[in-house]
Amino acid sequence: MHYKKSICYSGYRLNQSPITKVYPSKAEILEDLQILIKDGYEQIRMYDPGMHARLTLEVIQENNLPLKVMQGMDLDGEVINYNVGWGEPLKTKDIIQNKKSNLKQLDALIELANKYPDIINYVSAGNENTSDWNPKMVSIDALTKYIRTLKQNIKQPVTFCEGMYFWNTHALPLVDEVDFVSIHIYPFWQRKSHEEALENTIVAYEATKENITKKPIIITEAGWPSHSNLGEYTSVEFHREYVNGLETWAKKNDVLLYMFEAFDEPWKGSDKQDEPEKHWGLYDLNRNKK
Repeated sequence: MHYKKSICYSGYRLNQSPITKVYPSKAEILEDLQILIKDGYEQIRMYDPGMHARLTLEVIQENNLPLKVMQGMDLDGEVINYNVGWGEPLKTKDIIQNKKSNLKQLDALIELANKYPDIINYVSAGNENTSDWNPKMVSIDALTKYIRTLKQNIKQPVTFCEGMYFWNTHALPLVDEVDFVSIHIYPFWQRKSHEEALENTIVAYEATKENITKKPIIITEAGWPSHSNLGEYTSVEFHREYVNGLETWAKKNDVLLYMFEAFDEPWKGSDKQDEPEKHWGLYDLNRNKK
């Protein structure tokens, strides 16, 4: 797997959200994708096979845009996790419903992968579902079944997206199941300074390559917020320095990297404006490049 300029895409604008089911229009999606193409992006990653992804795939096809898509699933929790990083642990009734919902997502992902074989080039069976902080935790056995079902029903290579630490620990049994390993690296959440962030990312990637030798390894999330309540860690300058440095390294070393993320998303995180989850975009809410 080789370097191509790639980025995670979720186009929710002000007063839009997957929670409220208010989605970007086709015109807004087309504007976003044209911005990314103009800046050299060849691939995007999307997180679930819902309406936003469906509209995006339609826009790419209808406008014959030169973009490939890694399409994933946003699995709901199937395990009662008492160590969740936020919210409340799931109840048994939630898990029963979530398993049904996840099977519907699986069917939807298979449908999209087969409907758009020339656009969807990779498929992910989940996102950070083995992380012990995640209320959306899913067992290794269930993830294995999802991965195997995907591989039996589609032609695209199948992966699972997870943080570097958990790929090297909890998720290790999935290495034998996936076609390639997709890791996330976030020195910001480890409270690394921006001066040491790039080196920390590279070291984490190389350590994972040394530990996991059976399959190709790519980076499906890495980035740096431009604003947060952790002021000493964030600024547009720090964001730019990290993003440019990481992109240069990935290109030089032929590492497939999906930068996180394309555009700021105001629906994310808490209601506080300095919530870091709202400020990871390489472009701000008005689509201006940072």
